[in-house]
Amino acid sequence: MLRYKVPATSANLGIGFDTLGIAFNIYDRFEVEKADRWQFSGFLEEHANVNNLFVKAYKKACAYKKDKAVPLKVELKADVPSSRGLGSSSCLIVGGIYAYSALNGNCLTKEEMLKIATSIEGHPDNVAPAIYGGLCVAGNDRVLRLKVSDKWHFGLWIPDYEVKTSEARKVLKDEIERKDAVSNISASLIAVDALTHFNKENIGIIMNDSIHEPYRRKLIKNFAKLKKLALDKGALAFIISGSGSTCLSISDRKLDINVKGIDYREVKVDGLGVRNGK
Repeated sequence: MLRYKVPATSANLGIGFDTLGIAFNIYDRFEVEKADRWQFSGFLEEHANVNNLFVKAYKKACAYKKDKAVPLKVELKADVPSSRGLGSSSCLIVGGIYAYSALNGNCLTKEEMLKIATSIEGHPDNVAPAIYGGLCVAGNDRVLRLKVSDKWHFGLWIPDYEVKTSEARKVLKDEIERKDAVSNISASLIAVDALTHFNKENIGIIMNDSIHEPYRRKLIKNFAKLKKLALDKGALAFIISGSGSTCLSISDRKLDINVKGIDYREVKVDGLGVRNGK
């Protein structure tokens, strides 16, 4: 029996659209073993079949190594909320790829896992930190993994409704202006430095996105009020996690948050990514 876990992830980090992502200590846990037929436990009813992302990723990994896709018995204990901007899809994708690799002598490198996962997800901002852990700058099958200062406090504002990634993609513009691209690039570099070096003066620049947040805010109920509350309570930054509906606050101390309809959780950065263990 193979037991392993995949961390939740928060993509984009405001100004790093489709390139920045961070792993947190909330996990989807898997128990997997080879079987004579596919068996699923713990999956949502509509996903308890061979058309789910776990199986798709597992078969993609098999094809990558030109190997036969042996059926598995898969038990999932999902703590990562679905369709909340915390990488639930990436957990399944990375989970399927890792299952193949680990059951076959760890035959895939992390670089190969990233390549396969990105080919399915379409962008690396969630799958990279799910594989590597920490703060990841990813693109073109390459990843730079960085250690976030442990002085930061991260808060997840998880609402009681979903935002589908497909819907969040539809509201984006197909083209962006040069000034917006330049603004986001410079802000991303400054924000990465602030996260790794605990620069409180510069962390607020993470909110200066011009590419996706201005359009996705309308999908987040009371976004402006929640942002004001977070900043009034002492947060230094407040951004949409992935494509939403969860939001992420960053502060230099623990926040006292109690909002109806919001599951507020303080989390720590997961520095290891997918790995064996409960």
